[in-house]
Amino acid sequence: KNGHLDNLFAVLEKACRYYERLLGHPVQGRAARAYLQSRGISDRTRETFRLGCTPPQAWDGLAKAAAKAKSSPRLLEEAGLIVPGPRGPRDRFRQRLLFPLQDVRGRIVGFGGRSLGDQQPKYLNSPETPVYRKGHQLFGLPHAKDAIATARCAIVVEGYVDCLIAWQAGFAGVVSPLGTALTPEQARLLSRYADRVVLAFDADAAGEAATLRGIDVLVETGFHVEVAHLPAGVDPDELIREQGPEAFGALLAEPLDVIEFVIRCAQK
Repeated sequence: KNGHLDNLFAVLEKACRYYERLLGHPVQGRAARAYLQSRGISDRTRETFRLGCTPPQAWDGLAKAAAKAKSSPRLLEEAGLIVPGPRGPRDRFRQRLLFPLQDVRGRIVGFGGRSLGDQQPKYLNSPETPVYRKGHQLFGLPHAKDAIATARCAIVVEGYVDCLIAWQAGFAGVVSPLGTALTPEQARLLSRYADRVVLAFDADAAGEAATLRGIDVLVETGFHVEVAHLPAGVDPDELIREQGPEAFGALLAEPLDVIEFVIRCAQK
């Protein structure tokens, strides 16, 4: 069984390298690079987090590349990378910027893809596979775990881009729950490294609801929880880009305690 899992990790690693190459390609990666530039994500961040992309036109680029490299289509399908179709296997991720999802050891377990066109859904994650279970990983953890363990504190933001921009701005101990509500499994994973969590979710209705749910999960896991109170309608990415890292640092330095946050929510 372990041998089979190793094969899945190997095929995901190869796919990650393939997507990284495409992002660096002068033509194929142009739209994705322009998007990253518009969001202020540096080349160093892009390379550290191993971002990739799939080009606009191909619907079976990975399937073809894998066939050339004699990778088993069944393995690719099991890894959640291709989907069987009437015209043969097609890539799950098409015309998307790809964020590799890594386990705590840095192995690729899946991908999150953001649409670069108008295709829906805007964000598409890998399906559940033998190596990827939804709600069991935290985006950015391999890069953040040492800083988190040193400070015994984790900063949790909502989105991939929030996580990348915060990390790039010098907030090393930052992770994101991969576009889902924070789960008990993610909280347990975090408890290996931290005793305290500062939630810095978006300051909108959805972010507030996610914060309240996150508080419940984290408190039950035994964390000391605080909330960075962002200005209304602003997410960490915007705050850092518009007002500088100091503005985000100031909010993290004086977070609200849970009771205060809940009272503020109730008063609206």
